[in-house]
Amino acid sequence: MKQMDLFLIMCRSLTHAQRSLRLLEHNGIVAAVVKAPQELRSNGCGYALRLYRHFEDAVRVLRTGGLLQGKLYRQTADGQFEEAV
Repeated sequence: MKQMDLFLIMCRSLTHAQRSLRLLEHNGIVAAVVKAPQELRSNGCGYALRLYRHFEDAVRVLRTGGLLQGKLYRQTADGQFEEAV
């Protein structure tokens, strides 16, 4: 069975993550607000949006809405996170 791709979009605060989530949901994209893994937290970015699909669409929607401000990560097969371009 193929592992689903997991993506994280870092947010600068819980409020920012919640606003971003609402925008994605309004555009039909399923995501969840989660505590960011410790190794990815920097500059107060303690929260992230977790997505399993529609990553490119989510990035586009957040960029258009002026809410894309954090780094983007993809989980690798070994469970580590790498920055997504």
